[in-house]
Amino acid sequence: MKKALSTTVLFATLFSAACAGSALNPSSPDAVEPLSAFAGRAVAVFPLQQVSEEPSVSSSHSDLATAFRQTVDYEIRFAFGEAPPSRWIFAPAIVASARRNAGMTADPTKLVVEGLTEKLPEPGGNISETLRTQVRQLVALSEARYVLLPASVRFYEQRQNGTRRATMRVVLIDARLAQVRWAEDITTEPAPALNRAAAAALASRLAVMAGLH
Repeated sequence: MKKALSTTVLFATLFSAACAGSALNPSSPDAVEPLSAFAGRAVAVFPLQQVSEEPSVSSSHSDLATAFRQTVDYEIRFAFGEAPPSRWIFAPAIVASARRNAGMTADPTKLVVEGLTEKLPEPGGNISETLRTQVRQLVALSEARYVLLPASVRFYEQRQNGTRRATMRVVLIDARLAQVRWAEDITTEPAPALNRAAAAALASRLAVMAGLH
């Protein structure tokens, strides 16, 4: 009898843990809208950090790349429409707030994201100490618990058919724990250049993943 009771308790514990895990894990491979679970939570959508036209070459500081980064930020805000999740704050507002508090917070357009761009981060992994400090300084300006960080956009040409594609790496970070909650590469094609059409296509894909159509 005692053995049967122990087995029942163990099963119930494992079942409860599995349910809790699935509820908090938007990175499930079956999730069509992996960010929709965060629609009611406080999320800061940070500015895009890096842009390159070759996978191994960073061109984030060129005038064209800078303009494209800003375009992506505004297109993401536009893609979420007139009624975005009520507790989400977007890049243009974050940049404006950081400028008002210059000298007391990090520059949201110059974050240390190299550890997120080399390979796709695993959920549960820790972010770097430098990025952790930057993130916490910035979220202190809002009520955000989570950060949705577009770490990079890379343009590259497929060898098979010569089609140019744009891939945006997006990472969801728990600012309090300094851990990755979810990460994915969002791809759109064709993407012939660093222009508004490419930015809008990537932003639209991100909005769909948040449950907005």
